[in-house]
Amino acid sequence: MKQEVNQHTILQAILELSKQMQEMKLDLQQQIGAVERRLEEKIGAVERRLEEKIEAVERRLDEKIEAVDAKLDKVEQNLSKKIDILDSKVGIVSLELLETKAEVSVLQQTK
Repeated sequence: MKQEVNQHTILQAILELSKQMQEMKLDLQQQIGAVERRLEEKIGAVERRLEEKIEAVERRLDEKIEAVDAKLDKVEQNLSKKIDILDSKVGIVSLELLETKAEVSVLQQTK
């Protein structure tokens, strides 16, 4: 009978250990799940912050591009005005040269 009690006691101990291991397994699974959820939340928060920063950088770049475009437009307008003025001057000089050439030609013909 002593041997039966020992076997019965051993079997109960094994069953109790098995039950405790299953409880530990469930507890660990819950803890792992909780950690995974926290990680997903943190990753989501980091992704949102990165998106916000990227959008802010894109806005700043757009503003700078617009400013550069505006400056280029002004430079183009100024150059266009200067080219028009230079073209007019060349036209005037050409006319004066033509008149001078005509006068020289008239003088040469009268000699």
